Amino acid sequence: MQLEQISSWDTFNKIKLQVSDEIKSWLLEKGPITKRIKFVKKFRLELLQDEISEVDKVEKAFINSKSRKIRVREVVLYGNTKPMVFARTIIPNTTIEKGFAKLGTLGKSPLGDILFKKDIFTKDKVVYASFKYKKRKYKKRIFWGRKTKYTVKNLPFSVMEVFLVK
Repeated sequence: MQLEQISSWDTFNKIKLQVSDEIKSWLLEKGPITKRIKFVKKFRLELLQDEISEVDKVEKAFINSKSRKIRVREVVLYGNTKPMVFARTIIPNTTIEKGFAKLGTLGKSPLGDILFKKDIFTKDKVVYASFKYKKRKYKKRIFWGRKTKYTVKNLPFSVMEVFLVK
């Protein structure tokens, strides 16, 4: 999915006046996004990428990782046939090997299925930013997203979710 970040990552207090109440409800959702989608629509997950890949310095800095081997998992979550969320998960191999091996074998299973059912994950920090599609025909629509740093056994990973809802 071709999204371009158009604002810097910031705290919720600094962006809250720019965001509608509907979008705020997504940004501040405490439970699994998949559960929220499934509550009102038919859920489907499209796996775009799930492999060891290059990660830029900013993403590594967010999770305080110098690891060379990092798994990048990108998915689109659909409600009925409409894309609702683009998610990108960054997981250093050491987090998979020494923290929680299932993070490396999710496949088409939603991350939320384990993230909110296991007591071993700790949410460390959350930041927010705005995005737009890179394709010209959609450039006027602004989307908001959040990036969350988690730890498992003190080993980091991050989840970025961009909400493709109005």
